[in-house]
Amino acid sequence: MVPDPACYAGGVALPKGQHSLAAALALASAAVAGCSAGPGHLAEPTAPGPAPIAIVTSESGPQGARLVAIDEHGDRRFDLLQPAASLARDSHPAISPDGAWIVFASSRGRTLDSTSLWIAPLVADAEPIRLTTGDTAIDSHPVWERDGKAIIFASTRDGGDFDLFRLAIVAGRAVGDPQQLTSGPGHEITPTVAADGTVIYASVTPLGDAGVESHLEARATDGTITKLTDGPGDASPALTPDDRTIAFARPQQHPAGIDGDLWTMPRNSAQATPLIDLPLTDESGPVWSVDGRYVFATSVLRGAAGNTVFSSVIVIDTRGQPRKARLLADRTGAVARLTPAIARARLDAGALASDPEYLPELARIMAAAMAQQPADAPSEPVQPPR
Repeated sequence: MVPDPACYAGGVALPKGQHSLAAALALASAAVAGCSAGPGHLAEPTAPGPAPIAIVTSESGPQGARLVAIDEHGDRRFDLLQPAASLARDSHPAISPDGAWIVFASSRGRTLDSTSLWIAPLVADAEPIRLTTGDTAIDSHPVWERDGKAIIFASTRDGGDFDLFRLAIVAGRAVGDPQQLTSGPGHEITPTVAADGTVIYASVTPLGDAGVESHLEARATDGTITKLTDGPGDASPALTPDDRTIAFARPQQHPAGIDGDLWTMPRNSAQATPLIDLPLTDESGPVWSVDGRYVFATSVLRGAAGNTVFSSVIVIDTRGQPRKARLLADRTGAVARLTPAIARARLDAGALASDPEYLPELARIMAAAMAQQPADAPSEPVQPPR
């Protein structure tokens, strides 16, 4: 069964009919255009300034989802790309190691439930170029190799299941055809790449009515596959720049139920510990800052039926005691965002430390959104963050 990427769980496109099982396995990361993004509006951009681009995120709106550059406060600086000709979703950006290029998944020129890979210079209002061809395969979740010479991505181009492929890149252009790296019985998705070429990813196996099982694996450069975790819901791994630590999403039991939280573990050990405990929201898709201090991620507030009510980009300072999740909230108003990418630029620690604490700010946003609803408007049952 080919996964339906219209709604993603932990970066995993779950097979149709299994989306409601995402929360139980804590694979939920964020829905893109075509799934509800919750309250919010597109903030008016400010004029591009001289500061380098540090953070890129996918921002939901009436025309789908688009990539924007934001600062450490969460304020949008400018649109990163020229707009698509019609409704489209741009998501899962990845910035090249030299900061010159951004590669991303997009439905441009295709239906909203299908994505190809595109590339563009990392500047304002850039004209993107399609990297991967074909209108039957779904290509998604690109990451760069550390030397910037290739990307690794997940694709259904070999028979319907997601496998991992490598595509060489020179001066913003694809060189040759994608080289297949994995061919497991399930789906291999959300890769992260070490300096030695090892690829760590989530291996997802559909279990029919029982949902899905997901654990982390590593593929060495000689093709050897090693199982890193036992699952059953581990997803979206991300290596620190020094390759010593893996951040990933894992389900955790809370009094109100199971949701996805961020965990970390040494690369050479399966002893995982929670990075931060955020009940009632699902976190996944972690991304490290270049100094290994900050973890950025997507956090999703879900309704009673498991649908996305609101998605946010959050940041955790791993040096903080106690650790706190802070919301990168645009000060012009609430706007749904997901799948952040972090450049190798120096981050403003003071600005990040001044961002509002996530759950109290999310509660304020939701209360304000509900207060603006007409009295006769149907409401979506939501467990409010606390």
